[in-house]
Amino acid sequence: MKTAKTPLSIKIIFWGTQVILGLFLLVCLAIIVFNVLLFTDFFGNDLQLHTRFPVKVNILETGNLYLNDMNIKVELVEGINQIHFFNTPLFLARWFGSALLIVAAVLMYILLSFRKFVMNVKKHVIFVQENILHLKNISYALLTLWVFTIIYVRIIYEVIGKNVEFEHVEILEDYPNFAGILMLSLFIWVLSHIFMTGVKLQEEQNLTV
Repeated sequence: MKTAKTPLSIKIIFWGTQVILGLFLLVCLAIIVFNVLLFTDFFGNDLQLHTRFPVKVNILETGNLYLNDMNIKVELVEGINQIHFFNTPLFLARWFGSALLIVAAVLMYILLSFRKFVMNVKKHVIFVQENILHLKNISYALLTLWVFTIIYVRIIYEVIGKNVEFEHVEILEDYPNFAGILMLSLFIWVLSHIFMTGVKLQEEQNLTV
């Protein structure tokens, strides 16, 4: 019996997943080391923390655009920025470090589940319960990540956004909803149910044979 040939696209996805997983593993190890150093007070209060500030802001700054011999008045408005903490307090650094560790753990779980799924597809093991479980696990992990990011942004606003003051920046009570993560989670959940139908059809075909 001739063995079915694995499509080139599946091979590329498989090896791409392997590379991404390896690189992300190094990132996770760096995050773990960073957190260990934070909780052993290695940095003290000398840490210069530079992180994304996910709450939207209004940059109250006007300028001039010179184009085609014209002087056009412009203004920088709503956006999301990076925030730099000078001599970051240890409790704040540990808080950001722990949040980063949680996100990295969820992403690692998603990558590992996806890798197992792709390995099965590469072996032509497709409509099986194991693949359904992998897809559901990925969907639930993405949903967990979405809930965590929503809560994280709210906390950022309550703890930092309400208490920080800038001369030309207005902090808005306007949070990103990360709808892309939620939609991806729902899409993969629907995909798992399509695979469930495939498994039932496969079982029925085996019974008739």
